[in-house]
Amino acid sequence: MANLPTILIVDDDPAIRRMLVEVLSLEGYPTETAENGRVALELLAHSGPRVVLLDLLMPEVDGRGVMRALEENPAERARHHIILVSAWSNLEATQDLRADGKLAKPFTVNELLSLVAPAGASA
Repeated sequence: MANLPTILIVDDDPAIRRMLVEVLSLEGYPTETAENGRVALELLAHSGPRVVLLDLLMPEVDGRGVMRALEENPAERARHHIILVSAWSNLEATQDLRADGKLAKPFTVNELLSLVAPAGASA
């Protein structure tokens, strides 16, 4: 299998994190998880490029906070491919965020993989 990028799953819901790890691992993707944006930013600062599945609504540092922190450092932001994940109504209000993709909950495995695969090719 091709050299697939690591996927960082950032979501405060442990069941969603487990499900995404299972699905992506079956497709051959290495995965990491973070339960909030603060942990995600720590991981991203000490890792290579990642595809990031970023939930918008989380405690401590939410998805918007992660995006703002990454935008403050354009070189760091450019290293990662960010896909926002949330209910469609929340995603509609993210036009100001420079995400590389958006995935509305609930989503299908095919929808997830159709966003992750091209992101991985450019990560």
